[in-house]
Amino acid sequence: MKTIAIIGKSKVGQSLAKAIGASGKYSLTVIHSARGEKYPALSAEVVIVASKDDKIAEVAAKAIGHAESGHAGSFTPQIMVHLAGSLAATALPQREGMMRLVLHPMQTFPKPDAALLKGIYWMASSDDPRAIRWAKQFVTAMGGKGVIELPADALPLYHAMTVFAANFITLLGGAIEDIATGLGQDPKTMKDAVRPLMEQSLSNVLQHTATDVLTGPIRRGDFETIRKHQAALRKTNLKLRKIYDAFVDYAPEPVPEPRSTEPSVGT
Repeated sequence: MKTIAIIGKSKVGQSLAKAIGASGKYSLTVIHSARGEKYPALSAEVVIVASKDDKIAEVAAKAIGHAESGHAGSFTPQIMVHLAGSLAATALPQREGMMRLVLHPMQTFPKPDAALLKGIYWMASSDDPRAIRWAKQFVTAMGGKGVIELPADALPLYHAMTVFAANFITLLGGAIEDIATGLGQDPKTMKDAVRPLMEQSLSNVLQHTATDVLTGPIRRGDFETIRKHQAALRKTNLKLRKIYDAFVDYAPEPVPEPRSTEPSVGT
């Protein structure tokens, strides 16, 4: 199964098209926009739907036609794939002899770029072991690090995790911008100032258990300082105050740090 058609010119769809073209192992027959009433007649062993999540079922049905209605463009690929991490493979049409597969790249795509597919994990979900085997071979050819296989009922929770990992980090960056503005400072300059703190914190939590590397007043149980933060945020931005409160509630019980004669530093 080496020939592939992509329906959907999303950033991930275009990135994938470039990676397929450069792989030397797979052949891209077409990448076509998901918009429009009709799609060109497809001839590929694999069809990948790279549209918006809420359009996948509609786009997939149009892409392969309706066999039961005798649609002129109707054909059945060996595998049909969609790239949405929260939807089961059953979002795709059911056809005799056609495998259905979810294959979700664990990556964010600010722009179409095949390099973003290198060294990443993909999540795969299918009720057909042959589809999973194909997914593993395909991910390897795209330069991926590996495949994490999950059952269909686990996908919403899995996708929530990826939102925490990507979107929420971005939104926390937005919080820093808002607070910088409240301080009368340039947000870009302030983000540059906290860059070492953010990068080291991210490095810490990716290498160790979160509870082992948590620092600051939450770790120390310094509730006097926490209350000062809450009061300041209440005056500045009530939404950020609620986010702060939620993180305090989520944090583990404070762990007293060993006493030291050295002066206290850090956050």
